[in-house]
Amino acid sequence: MAKLKDSSVAEILGVSEDNPRTNGDIISLTLGIVRQNPDGVTAKMVADATGVTERRSRDILKELVMRREIYDREVPGIKSKLYYPNGKLVHKYLQTSKEFGHQTFRLSLHEGKRVPRLQIQERKFSLLNGETVEGAIFVDSDHAREMAEFIIETMNKFEIQDPGKGVFVR
Repeated sequence: MAKLKDSSVAEILGVSEDNPRTNGDIISLTLGIVRQNPDGVTAKMVADATGVTERRSRDILKELVMRREIYDREVPGIKSKLYYPNGKLVHKYLQTSKEFGHQTFRLSLHEGKRVPRLQIQERKFSLLNGETVEGAIFVDSDHAREMAEFIIETMNKFEIQDPGKGVFVR
């Protein structure tokens, strides 16, 4: 068994002449494949398109579901799940990002079944992985103000302190 000191970064990331892609590249490619197929894709379809194993493809798809980049559903009569892109951006300029200390959030407006939906993503940046989504929620736009008020009410209820300013909002 090789020792860590004898391993290259490329070997650790699974990059070789046969598979020159990094993990981040495969995740981005997978997300692109799902977005280009709004009628749904299976893990096998993604595996065939990316050159990774079906198991690795499923793991990547699960990660993207967890990040709320895509969603999945089981279709009666089919053993595997179908994966779909989450709401399409209403317009490419209807998104903005803001840093709060060590956290960065991106808000974007997506198409919804009834009304547009506000997506709130927490994003992180590292030199190794680039920008990644840590988590996300969707709020129907007609409830966004209520959600903001709910956050303020909760902060007040628990008297969460805003450093240097006392109680959060009063």
